[in-house]
Amino acid sequence: MRWLPPLRLAAHIAAFEWRLQLRGPVFWAGAAIFFLLTFGATTVDQIQIGSRGNVHVNSPYAIVQTLAVMGIFALFVVVGMVANVVIRDDETGFAALIRSTPMGKGPYLLGRYAGACAAAFLVLACIPLAIALGALMPWQDPEKIAPLRWSHYVWPLLTFALPTLLVTSAAFFALATATRSMMWTYVGAVAFVVLYLVMRGALRDPRHDTMAALLDPFGLSALSIATRYWTAAERNTLLPPLAGPLLANRLLWSGVALALFALAWRIFRFEQRGVRAGQPAADDGSGTAAAQLEPRRTDTAGAHAATWPAQWWALTRFEAAWVLRSPAFFVLLGIGLINSGGSMWFAGELYGSPSYPVTRLMVESLLGAFTIMPVIIAIYYAGELVWRDRERRVHEIIDATPAPDWTRLLPKITAICLVLLCTVAVAAASGVALQLLRGYTHVQLDGYLLWFVLPTAIGSVLLAVLAVFVQVLVPAKPLGWGVMLLSLVATLSMANAGLEHNLYTYAGTPPVPLSDMNGMGRFWIGAAWLQAYWSAFAVMLVVLAQVLWRRGADTSLRMRLVRAPARLRSPAGLVFGAAMLTWLGIEFGLVRDG
Repeated sequence: MRWLPPLRLAAHIAAFEWRLQLRGPVFWAGAAIFFLLTFGATTVDQIQIGSRGNVHVNSPYAIVQTLAVMGIFALFVVVGMVANVVIRDDETGFAALIRSTPMGKGPYLLGRYAGACAAAFLVLACIPLAIALGALMPWQDPEKIAPLRWSHYVWPLLTFALPTLLVTSAAFFALATATRSMMWTYVGAVAFVVLYLVMRGALRDPRHDTMAALLDPFGLSALSIATRYWTAAERNTLLPPLAGPLLANRLLWSGVALALFALAWRIFRFEQRGVRAGQPAADDGSGTAAAQLEPRRTDTAGAHAATWPAQWWALTRFEAAWVLRSPAFFVLLGIGLINSGGSMWFAGELYGSPSYPVTRLMVESLLGAFTIMPVIIAIYYAGELVWRDRERRVHEIIDATPAPDWTRLLPKITAICLVLLCTVAVAAASGVALQLLRGYTHVQLDGYLLWFVLPTAIGSVLLAVLAVFVQVLVPAKPLGWGVMLLSLVATLSMANAGLEHNLYTYAGTPPVPLSDMNGMGRFWIGAAWLQAYWSAFAVMLVVLAQVLWRRGADTSLRMRLVRAPARLRSPAGLVFGAAMLTWLGIEFGLVRDG
């Protein structure tokens, strides 16, 4: 019974890792993105994951296929949650304390890995949960809904999601152990996805079905073979049998997962690495803006006209750099690029006949498959930036500095704008790269800029401003995320209920059709006026967020509302008044013109 104490220790470490992961940003970002994507695919006809045909949106086949497809997207969540645990202690400087204890590397690695995998499995569980809740929405067509049977949701989780999670987590757990670098681990994840897509394309011939079924770590090929000749009635009622190529695939990759974890255990070194004298500590990007607020002037009445642009830019650069170095950002960006890459590759294909990858098709694919990612990034990092100083317990130091009020809020919003612009620019660059990869050289860069980058960035920034305003009002960050999630669900519900007018749908704009001959034509004019309308409203929200910003010890909303009128008797009040007049003027013009 000598193995009982190590197992108890491993269980204790797993419980600690589980609690730590549930408080981490990658967990909440992954849970939000998977829930929203799946809920949208279940409740909105324009959003589709996989190819369901005429089967029920919550049929057993649809649930299995959705979990298998989302397993590819979950790759970056797994890297951010599981692969990071093996090098996190070294990055934070906590490894020396751990390695000074009599604990061995067996309980340490097993506990860390099991706790992180359990948290990642909970993220994947959001997928069937979103399908179940989406099927209960009142606007759903009863003809598209199957009866609720919990076995249809639990069985795919255990047979598809869990083996895929184990093999991908073990693979990148071993890669992170070998490289001791999250950057190289992310590079390995991208290379893994590219190789997987190449393998799927190379083995598309039916003669290679057996090999494709065995070599697919996500099980999509095996699922396709097992259900190839199923009728719609069978897909609506039956779960794929765990037999034949499907069973062999799941057993094979479960064994590969075990072998990869054994490899990670073999190459992991529990000994403390030496540190050269005078070597600076690594900056993990988790600092605060306190250093940026160090006084550099003699006046304390506010920022001097000659210094405030430099201060604004310094704080904006600091906040944006923190976002761009965070693992959650790479996770969300990677998921978006994978989803949009597949959509762009098959854009315009009709009955197996490919089309030229013209810029219009690339932009339409990006608008349909990628635009949810900037929205998630905007909402998520609005909460992170608003609450970061308080979570690091340095807000009292920052609040005590003579820095003006705008330094608390405006650089954060500007940083989110820069991050969103970089995000959509990377997505546009992926479209250009795909066109060149397919041998198409007539790339319309102005089309990417005017049709995709600018409208997507503007819409995402508007939602970021709303998310910041909500985070300023609510007493806790998760509550702000929940409010924004409810607002997105409410927007979908209102649209399906017929309440879809863009004058009361925040950041709403009419669809702008694209043409290869004349681009957006004159359809962009109406969208531009509504963007100006909601931009003016967003400026009002920014001013309100500034006057209601938490500063000092008394942070209750009631007291901040009491002080708000006095704080509006300043240049902020003039900005608020100008924005309100612009907003009302544009609304009057839009209503008058119909």
